[in-house]
Amino acid sequence: MNALWGGVIGCFRGLNRAVFLLAGLLVLSLASANEPQLDSVEVLSGYRLKYSVETTAKPSTIWGLWSDVENWKRFDTLLEYSRLDEGQHFEQGATGVVKADGAAKTRFKLTQVTPDVSFTETLFVPLYQRIELKRYFEKSESGKTKFTHEVVFKGRLRFLIYAVAANSFKKELPLVMGRLKAVAESDERLLETQFFEK
Repeated sequence: MNALWGGVIGCFRGLNRAVFLLAGLLVLSLASANEPQLDSVEVLSGYRLKYSVETTAKPSTIWGLWSDVENWKRFDTLLEYSRLDEGQHFEQGATGVVKADGAAKTRFKLTQVTPDVSFTETLFVPLYQRIELKRYFEKSESGKTKFTHEVVFKGRLRFLIYAVAANSFKKELPLVMGRLKAVAESDERLLETQFFEK
């Protein structure tokens, strides 16, 4: 009987947590819906969003920023913190947590990592749904580094999570990737300056 009751209480706690997380996503979505979008994020079929940026920074510099999980807040200023679980490294199968302003902390898993090429961070969101954040490089005709961030909503209720969270992603993707570009280019300029001062 205690085990049954414990299971019922556990279900309610899980449901309360899911409602809280959805409420956080809704608040972020409504806040971003009233602000103008800086750039056009490509809306793809299958509940997917895509945004690409070109930079003079080297792919290795972008990769260095991507793989430094604890410092994602350098370019994603909505994050309070991000970290891999203790003893984990930036490799396929690694797990961790992210915490954005105004939202509950969210577990993630690195479900695909090809060093210096691409990685996928899978967020585990309420109602057993997932959001895959794919980052990768693409060829550019300009000769610059082109990096892309793709957001894929997964699960049977993905339409609901998409309705709640898509506007936030549409607003934040250009901002975050613009800051990533700026940080990467600034880091390279700083390295060049230090090199020539020696």
